[in-house]
Amino acid sequence: MISKVNKYQNFLLVLAISLFLCLIGSGAYPIYILDEAKNAEAAREMLFYSEFIVPKFNEILRTDKPPLHYYFMIIGYKFFGVNAFGARFFSGIFGALTISVSFYYCNKFSQKIIAWIFVFVCWSSIFFIQEFHLAVPDPYLIFFISVGLWLFYDFYITHSNVSLLIMYLLFSLGTLTKGPIAIALPGLICLLFLIGTKNFTLKMVLKFKPFLGFIILLIVAAPWYILVHFETDGAWTKGFFLDHNLNRFGSKMEGHGGVFLITWAFVLLGLMPFSFFIIRAFRNSYKKGIKDSLLLFSTIVSGVFIVFFSISGTKLPNYTMPCYPFLALVLAMAFWEFYKTNDKSIHTTIVIVLITLIAIALPIVGKFALLQEKELTEASNIAYWLLPTSIASLIGLFLYVKGYFKKAFIAIALGWVIITPILFLVIYPRLTSQNPVEQAKLILKQHDTIKVYKRFDAAFPINFQRTFSIINTQAEIDGYFKQHPQGFLMTNAREIDVLENRRDIIKVLEVKALFESHTTRIYKKKE
Repeated sequence: MISKVNKYQNFLLVLAISLFLCLIGSGAYPIYILDEAKNAEAAREMLFYSEFIVPKFNEILRTDKPPLHYYFMIIGYKFFGVNAFGARFFSGIFGALTISVSFYYCNKFSQKIIAWIFVFVCWSSIFFIQEFHLAVPDPYLIFFISVGLWLFYDFYITHSNVSLLIMYLLFSLGTLTKGPIAIALPGLICLLFLIGTKNFTLKMVLKFKPFLGFIILLIVAAPWYILVHFETDGAWTKGFFLDHNLNRFGSKMEGHGGVFLITWAFVLLGLMPFSFFIIRAFRNSYKKGIKDSLLLFSTIVSGVFIVFFSISGTKLPNYTMPCYPFLALVLAMAFWEFYKTNDKSIHTTIVIVLITLIAIALPIVGKFALLQEKELTEASNIAYWLLPTSIASLIGLFLYVKGYFKKAFIAIALGWVIITPILFLVIYPRLTSQNPVEQAKLILKQHDTIKVYKRFDAAFPINFQRTFSIINTQAEIDGYFKQHPQGFLMTNAREIDVLENRRDIIKVLEVKALFESHTTRIYKKKE
């Protein structure tokens, strides 16, 4: 009884800390980056127009993703208003649930100490935590896939029908978040695990009631896909399944490509700092995986995601994140082996030193990067807020040298955990205050008459809570200013000779996008 109470208390503690880390600062800085801006605005337009089937951005059909994350954002808008916190709120909730539910299953199927190592690996992985501060579909997909896979393993061990039903429900909801990937990769993982454990038989497969899963999928996901197909005369279906699934896998899209090693680099970055132990961790899995079904399962989950997206034509850091809870467990199991054997091998020492050097470099590299951006030069000293991480990592190195492996791990982990409040409460608010949208707010008011020439920064609609019509020719510019002499013309197009050579308009704002190549310019008619 005491053990159950302790497990319950530990789960609530992990949930509380995870909620703090995944939600802190979510409303402290504006929505600006491209993916966030488009997703948050599509949700706003759904709410504004009461159109909950067909997603649009700036009143143009958006075929990038299914709608489930839009619905959660709409609920966030209802509770907190149409703002950054409303858009990001449920991303943080699902992030906290991902970490805490994974902790629960680590504790259930492994040792308590390994579960705690696991959770510290997750909390200290700043780029993983950052994903749950974004108004994008990935936090939801990470939860649906990772918890669904935990439930698969739970059913494999316990034969709980409740786990099986919830598993199929989560995978179905995953298809409403990002499409068939939420079924295809988990299906492949489960198949490989059954093969790896020599349980791939018709009898075992039927135990998982695949026909029940198919029925749940039809009930949960199929209605929306059918409705959106007919509402858009097949345009959404074609755009999503051909362009954003087949073409995205088969070729580089939107400049996001590269050699297969880029995916491994994304993984190292995503679970940094402890991801640098990944080679040793996989070696540990190779030695013990067959005897330990949980370790084998976690290794297969990690390997399938990494290999699949290594061969994908389009490569992005968030693609492999649904496997991170399992990869974090693979790392945690390896760390426990290091601790038990008092491992101070040359490889472990090199990795600890490397982590320390990266931590020391953070404020230096950060300041240098900010100095390269003209708009951020005055804010470059903000990089010194990263010094606590450098100091903590140095303490961790000192403790490791002295033979205190456990204390060294905790010192390093806490040093990286502290980046989260610093990043989202201090650094991001300061930096994003210089973005073109925030600077434009000093000139433009929400109800001003504004047209866009050719193209614009995607963050404008959600921040001004309106859509913008686009014009493309000089004749349209003439007609616009004739009708609206007090109006504004906005663009971030590179071909601006048409505007710069006109003598009847003046430029009232020119701001380069942060860390990007395009520049927002705003013009108005001369008095």
